[in-house]
Amino acid sequence: MPNDLLPISAHLPADIAAEIEEARDTLAASKASSTQKAYASDWRRFCDFCEARNVEALPAHPDIVALFIHVEAEAGIAPVTIGRRVAAIAHHHRDAGLSPPTARDDAGVIARMLAGVRRKYARKKDQKSPVQADVLKAMLATIEGMGVRARRDRAILALGMAGAFRRSELAALRLEDLKFTNTGLRITIPRSKRDQEGAGQTIAIPEGRFIRPVTLLRHWLHAADLLSPDPATGKARTGPVFLRLTRSDVTTSAAITDKTIARLVKTTAAAADLDPSLYSAHSLRAGFLTEAAARRANLFKMKDHSRHKSLDTVADYVRDAAMFDDHAGDGFL
Repeated sequence: MPNDLLPISAHLPADIAAEIEEARDTLAASKASSTQKAYASDWRRFCDFCEARNVEALPAHPDIVALFIHVEAEAGIAPVTIGRRVAAIAHHHRDAGLSPPTARDDAGVIARMLAGVRRKYARKKDQKSPVQADVLKAMLATIEGMGVRARRDRAILALGMAGAFRRSELAALRLEDLKFTNTGLRITIPRSKRDQEGAGQTIAIPEGRFIRPVTLLRHWLHAADLLSPDPATGKARTGPVFLRLTRSDVTTSAAITDKTIARLVKTTAAAADLDPSLYSAHSLRAGFLTEAAARRANLFKMKDHSRHKSLDTVADYVRDAAMFDDHAGDGFL
């Protein structure tokens, strides 16, 4: 990724140039770190493509970008990934103080190539099965014993579904974001996929009578000695909620990764005699919404709990759950 996030003129006074230099960190923060990494990888790929054909990557001709789109699609790259790579190319042109190829594309060849790729190479969305309440109970039942790992894994599954968490949110939970109450648990999520500004949101997890997510979380926190005050400060402990374990099930100070959650879902699904290929970490989040929709939960409550920006995605779960209700063919089929 170019270092010149803000081009600095050689004619500017030294103090102004120094201020612009300091502003680069703020400008870099306009994109999430994951986006920055993806853009850097996309840009390297485009540079390699141009180098192999002995053409300029910066500035890039619109026809070359269109050809890049075609070659990527032929190589089996998903249309959504190709779209991101085109955005990365534009991003790096702007960083260099140059007009992006899309702005110089008078013939619209880039936009037309992208549209063609979306039509020709469109992929059916790979939707995993939701982990609804009965499925979650079956998965929890496969985790035997009251050891540290068993308690942690049960808490991950139960809280993951109860909070409709994205796997990145679940892995990033911290002790200081938890607040136990008489009726359950309040969790503050400081930043998520749809909240890049970090405004944060607090959700409620009820005690429950069937899955009992709050109780299972307490079992884990007690086993990992995370409920007692920090002996060094005498204050409540801080740090990750879900810790990595050694092979001998000793707790470490490091947080689990989202891959830990994905593996756990598949492992317990297989142990419950379910097809693991049908389940992913997202199945926990989808399971909450599917179960809530089937029980005719309030649409706006569902949206608030799942932290979706739009009602449209949440409404899809409701429509699916109510597909056979008052069916148009009930009277004659």
